[in-house]
Amino acid sequence: GMEGSRVTPQTVVAVARELNAELGHRLREEAYETALVLELERLGACVERQRPIKLCSADEEIDLGFVADLLVDQALVVRLCALHRLDPGNEAWVLRQLALPGPVAGVYLDFLRPELDVLTVPDHQG
Repeated sequence: GMEGSRVTPQTVVAVARELNAELGHRLREEAYETALVLELERLGACVERQRPIKLCSADEEIDLGFVADLLVDQALVVRLCALHRLDPGNEAWVLRQLALPGPVAGVYLDFLRPELDVLTVPDHQG
């Protein structure tokens, strides 16, 4: 409806688990990304792929080359990895600095192993 899709981190994780079961693991990241986008859009979400986002530092926005694999409804950053590992501490730090209008939550999906690894970071208010 008009409210936006209300896709939560839990929604993304549930969809990703289904995809992981269907597609298996160790595919290229693009495969999971494409499948995830299709499913989230089917649920009514607005999904941007490979969206560069600047970071806020001392009241100025700086470009550190951060790219969200997916940005869902302007409020949920999804990072996928299939063939390399993410550093959860660094990812959580970056999330708190993103120059986006509202609070942002993050979901990290690691398809490296048969059992999907998930890290979710709650949204942060300033």
